[in-house]
Amino acid sequence: MATVELQAITPRVTMVDAIANALIRYIAENELHGGDRLPSERDLVEMTGASRLPLREALSVLKGLGIIEARHGKGIFVKQLDPAAVFGMLSPLLKIQAGIDVRHLFEARLPLELEIAALAALHRSDEHLATLEDDLAAMRAATRRRPDFMTHDRAFHQALARATGNPVFSVFMASLTDLLAELHERYRDKVEFRQAAIREHHEILDAVRRRDPDAAREAIRRHLNNSLRRT
Repeated sequence: MATVELQAITPRVTMVDAIANALIRYIAENELHGGDRLPSERDLVEMTGASRLPLREALSVLKGLGIIEARHGKGIFVKQLDPAAVFGMLSPLLKIQAGIDVRHLFEARLPLELEIAALAALHRSDEHLATLEDDLAAMRAATRRRPDFMTHDRAFHQALARATGNPVFSVFMASLTDLLAELHERYRDKVEFRQAAIREHHEILDAVRRRDPDAAREAIRRHLNNSLRRT
């Protein structure tokens, strides 16, 4: 039977942390995907060399992070990882502990989203395009409902990242847009600002629809620069 190697435990790393980290490495090294079953608890005890109590606590940690799930009578399974959900849980802490403010986020978004928009224009599928159109239509419908508008705004940018075909961009955008959600209450807000944002998103969508990467890059540049001025 395979073993799960526990890294050296330092004063800052508990047995539970060590087991949780080892299980994450086990999932990655064995290329387990969403829906794949982990070994039984008895087998995991043998593989890790740990007792049942810290193993169960480590499994609870991974369940809380959305990495695994227990199915009654069937065992423990790997969950399909949702980066947006993971960063959504962490973004309140990141905002406070890392001292992140709106300006920091826009400085990070500008170079990242310029390339996202250009690559989305080159690689988007008809399905991606339909999702972007739906998100923009939802933004229009929610123009006078700020919370809903912001939700659909973030969804548009995340859909744009998925349209690149590169999952790394989706992970980056999940983290940035969730942090923006934490900070958006600090923005100055007017209906006119939301209406302007809709026009800017329409320009981005139009460039992506035409598969014009240069126009997409310029449209997202204008949108982010204008958004920063509106904050």
